[in-house]
Amino acid sequence: MTSVFATPSRTAFDAVIWDYDGTLVATGAADIAAVETLVRRDPTAADGAAVFWACEGQPIQTRIERAWPGRVDEILPLFDIAVRPRVFPGIRAALAALRTTGVRLAVVSSRRCDPLEWGLRATRLRPAFVAVVGLDDVVEPKPSPEGLLLAMRSLGVAPARTVFVGDSTLDMEAGRRAGVTAWRSSWAHPGRENRAGDFALRRPQDVLSGLEGMTAQAG
Repeated sequence: MTSVFATPSRTAFDAVIWDYDGTLVATGAADIAAVETLVRRDPTAADGAAVFWACEGQPIQTRIERAWPGRVDEILPLFDIAVRPRVFPGIRAALAALRTTGVRLAVVSSRRCDPLEWGLRATRLRPAFVAVVGLDDVVEPKPSPEGLLLAMRSLGVAPARTVFVGDSTLDMEAGRRAGVTAWRSSWAHPGRENRAGDFALRRPQDVLSGLEGMTAQAG
């Protein structure tokens, strides 16, 4: 595909910030392993598993507290188990193409910093990103805009020239509250309906198409 981007000054945006779980990578295997380990150690914990899975997309501490109240400090370390996530098809190519345009890239996730950094390194995605913001870096997780605002400060970009790509309702709300352009990725959940008004992306390459379309409109 030929890009309309010749230099960063010709783009409609200066930065693309990505969610991690469900957008860049599939981390379900790590979460499944953690829950299985918990239930193996404590069979009564099986009763909370359905609640945990029903809260997918929320910060991990919130999911654990709702599923197993009062046990966050005990259970949370299980979710730091090093299980290599699966990179979604098309992500590597999309990131490489974006980098050639001069657009700056960052990650904002509700996953804790250590497993987040480990996952990015294990998948060899880490070099693509100028900034990485995890759960430990913020006081309030998404849908608070705090993580996005922190990433934009690190990148030196303005909200009006930033796109945030995420897969959940919390991501879209955080994007709107941060004043960025929020696009919803659907490649992890192809059957899920998007909320009215969400700009849905079917595949990672659609990020580039969306940027090209916005640049053409701005021109």
